[in-house]
Amino acid sequence: MSAPSIPPDDSLQIENIRQANAAAQADKDKQAADKAAADLATLRQSSSVAGKQQAQDFFSQQGLDPKSYDSAITDKINQVLTSLSPNDTNPGASFQNIGQSIYDQLQSGGRTKAVNDVNSIFAPDFETSRVTSSLDDPYLAEIQGSQRGSADQIIKNMLNRGVITQAGANAAEGNLDTQDAGVRTRLRDVGSGVLSNEQSALRDIANRGRSSAQTLNLGQTFDPNKYGTEADTNFNDFVSSLGDTLKAQAPGNLYNTSGLAAIAGSAQGAGNTKFDPNALAGITDPNADKDKTNNQQQTPQSENVF
Repeated sequence: MSAPSIPPDDSLQIENIRQANAAAQADKDKQAADKAAADLATLRQSSSVAGKQQAQDFFSQQGLDPKSYDSAITDKINQVLTSLSPNDTNPGASFQNIGQSIYDQLQSGGRTKAVNDVNSIFAPDFETSRVTSSLDDPYLAEIQGSQRGSADQIIKNMLNRGVITQAGANAAEGNLDTQDAGVRTRLRDVGSGVLSNEQSALRDIANRGRSSAQTLNLGQTFDPNKYGTEADTNFNDFVSSLGDTLKAQAPGNLYNTSGLAAIAGSAQGAGNTKFDPNALAGITDPNADKDKTNNQQQTPQSENVF
């Protein structure tokens, strides 16, 4: 009986077949993957084209020429494409409302620039830098000087008429000196109110400029210098009429002169000087003096001024 024969070794052939099948499957899988990738790339491209069209349509609906914003639209489309995953099977979702997004972005940027332009004209606290607290000083000094001069003239008239002596005049002037500080305070209050109103007016102009900039619509033109010019005109008009405004608002009786005669008399110890109402009123007409003398001769008076 002969021994059984050894079967032939076909393992190499089997391995070759397996490898061939694996290679074929890998090639098939690669082709499928390449096709899927190509399909996704095509889908992304078509989505971007549709997104750009949607954006252009949106701008047209806002009454704007899409061509004027083509660069911004293209940049945004490319930005979205770059952020998309190659495996994203729904790229169209990333382009939804793309027109509104671009519009809002451009409008926000335009408003920010407009506000910055306004702020470059109206720096912080510009109104107090322009309308300083000392702007009214020369006008207030003029008003005080004028009214003090009128009060001084009353004293001078009484002295010239002989109603009071020099000692009495000095006492009366001293009383006016004590009133100076209060007069300055009252005038400063008037001036502060006038200056504050102008500062408020300038602030209002700047705030209107900022408000217009903050509500600027895309496509609208905006000139910040319009508000700067308005503020300049307002300020120049204010300064040109400041003196008259202060005079109109300042009280006309800053100095109390009603008791000057009594103060002068008390200081000089006068006893026999006749009271002359014309002198107190500032009247130095020689004829009025003669009339008064005649009246005194006709009707003797025993009253003294003090």
